[in-house]
Amino acid sequence: MDALLAPADLLILDRQALFCHGLAALLLSAHPDWRCQAADDLHDLSRRLADTRSAIVVIDLQLPSLGGFDGLRALQGANPTHRFVILADDDDRASVLEGLTCGARGYICRSATPVQFLRAIETIEAGGVFAPLSLTGASLPEDPMPLPYAKDVRKLPDMTDRQRDVFLLLAEGCPTKTIARRLNLAVGTVKVHLAAIYRQLDASGRMEAVAKAHRAFAS
Repeated sequence: MDALLAPADLLILDRQALFCHGLAALLLSAHPDWRCQAADDLHDLSRRLADTRSAIVVIDLQLPSLGGFDGLRALQGANPTHRFVILADDDDRASVLEGLTCGARGYICRSATPVQFLRAIETIEAGGVFAPLSLTGASLPEDPMPLPYAKDVRKLPDMTDRQRDVFLLLAEGCPTKTIARRLNLAVGTVKVHLAAIYRQLDASGRMEAVAKAHRAFAS
């Protein structure tokens, strides 16, 4: 049996394993004292929930074995001491309202930037509730990711100066079009640089790249 988790700890279950582990790595890069665990499937998640007092539970609403909102209600009813956060493909107003009505403490669209994911989980960890732009009419501020050594780009792998420029904007949570606009580059050119950055960091995508860079800057 796993040791009991502290209230601030997290359990994550997503149908895409790389996304699940990338999100855990992102959160740990900003909060190394947190314990982020990626569950293998719904059965594994249920087992972990039974062995914990309280945790933030980030769960993929489209997980086939969950059964949508009805399954989420049942899971929450069986685990009332945990705070559930919905991870969904879409953030239409009706879905967000239903998710929060059924007791979830947050609703995050998987298209959110790394900064938004981090700020959303921090809001929930602090006792708040997070709802996306489609419901609130206001989004989380795109303040820079806390990279204390952001200027020390020499710690990054061998990147060109332009790739470092792209990466630092990526770490701030800027989407591809914003990076292109701020650097006066074509969107296609930015995508080429991003692909090169992901290869050099051996990252599957944006979240894992930022998480790995956090560790590189802190080392």
